Amino acid sequence: MDDKQMINHINVIVSDLKRSTDFYESVLAVLGYRKKLVSEQTVSFSDGLSSDPGGDLWLSVGKPVSGHFAFQADTHKEVHDFFERGINYGGKSNGAPGYRVHYHPQYYAAYLLDPDGYNIEAVCHK
Repeated sequence: MDDKQMINHINVIVSDLKRSTDFYESVLAVLGYRKKLVSEQTVSFSDGLSSDPGGDLWLSVGKPVSGHFAFQADTHKEVHDFFERGINYGGKSNGAPGYRVHYHPQYYAAYLLDPDGYNIEAVCHK
């Protein structure tokens, strides 16, 4: 089996592109993501590993829907920094950093509700 990426990119519909861009730019920076493309209706982010030259996370203006997605963190510190930055940029706690042993013994995560109410997570499996 090769190292083929299963997901090419995710598009998240947001109500306020600037507010969401500021929020995601802050929380994703600790996980190695950087803003990639910017237009009036869309902003993308990349960790530099995506096969999509435009990035792997896109924000587009529209009517938000509900959803949950998780970002990989390499350390517990990254989980904490993700959570702290999220709170500082208008996110709401949906689960402080800590172990979630009901998933598995090393599942260390934090959950935030982004400015549109999406449940986002940073998780470290160490």
